[in-house]
Amino acid sequence: MKHDLFIDGTVTKFSWYMKSDQRISEETRNHPPAYYSGGKLNVKNEDESKFIALHVGIYWGLGVYIIKNNDMVNAMCDSKLMYDVFCNEKKIDNQIINDKIFFINQLTNQRGLELNFHFIKQNENMASKLIR
Repeated sequence: MKHDLFIDGTVTKFSWYMKSDQRISEETRNHPPAYYSGGKLNVKNEDESKFIALHVGIYWGLGVYIIKNNDMVNAMCDSKLMYDVFCNEKKIDNQIINDKIFFINQLTNQRGLELNFHFIKQNENMASKLIR
């Protein structure tokens, strides 16, 4: 099955919008305070938040059985950084982003997901409508 996963984030919250065949799911979450993670998840910018949204969106989709093993996930992102990291193998020196990349890759490999990235304009981002 194919899923279009739109993601967005700010320094205080993140969202995802998932379209799968005839089902649409949308979620918004607040970032927890940094002390909940021992200071490891102190979100400082929107790119960090968007990587968190992608990780949590895929994880959530698997957890509620919308995304199943060997499915295709089209990540619809308006972050040039995210697109470059995943599609052009750009290296980045950011612990939060690198941790999220690790977990996203782990999930996609374990579940045999095909993860494709599509760079979109922010006004086309369905997840943005939830938090902006």
